[in-house]
Order: sequence, then structure tokens, then C-alpha cells
Amino acid sequence: MRIRCEKLSKKVIPRSKLIGMQVYNPDAKLVGTVKDIGLVPGETGNIVLIVTTKYQQDLEIEWSKVAEVGDIILLAEKVEVTPPATLTETTVTTPTAEAKICPTCGQPATWIEQYKRWYCYNCKKYL
Repeated sequence: MRIRCEKLSKKVIPRSKLIGMQVYNPDAKLVGTVKDIGLVPGETGNIVLIVTTKYQQDLEIEWSKVAEVGDIILLAEKVEVTPPATLTETTVTTPTAEAKICPTCGQPATWIEQYKRWYCYNCKKYL
């Protein structure tokens, strides 16, 4: 008796190909990069992509939300990626109570703590 092997009708994507692929929302905005693939215990066939976002946060995306896989992974539904609170709140500390004015353009300058200098974003130069 001969057993005949038939080709699979569905395309199989190996895990090694998915790891490192970039993931995009339907509006072509970058979500992040696939870090790993996980299985949900107790649920048959429920696979998730573990994606590291552009803000270095891990996010789990269900395989059912994937629309296409090619050179990138395109999602069928938009996934919100929000920056951590520390990145959204920016405080500017000035060494004095009064702000400096750029002598060239007259616009307010910004104190750059890292360089301990005033910088004019309008002129794109240090005072």
C-alpha cells in the first residue's frame, strides 16, 4: 500500500522568519518588532506575537489580528502604542528665574542642561 503525500494548501510561516520582522498598523504606522511567539495555555491554537514597541515596551498581539505577512507584518486592526509617561512629560529647568532671549532673532532660548548652555531653536545655534 502506498501513502501519497500532498502539499499543504496553506502557507506555513516558520518562527525563525517572524522573529525580527517589523509590525505595522493598517495606516502604515510602525508598531514595533516581533520579539517572540507565544501560545496561550488552555486555548487550542491561540497564538500571540510578542512585539517590542518603538518605546521598548512588550505588547501581545493575537495572531487573528494579523492581515498579511510578507517583508513586514501588517495588522488588520489598529493597535494603540503609547509612550511611557516619562517620555511625554518634559520639564525645562533654567538656571535663573528669567529666560534668555536670542540676540540674533529675539526669540526665547532654551536651557540645555546636558551642555549647560542656552540654545536658540529658531537660529539652531547656542548663544
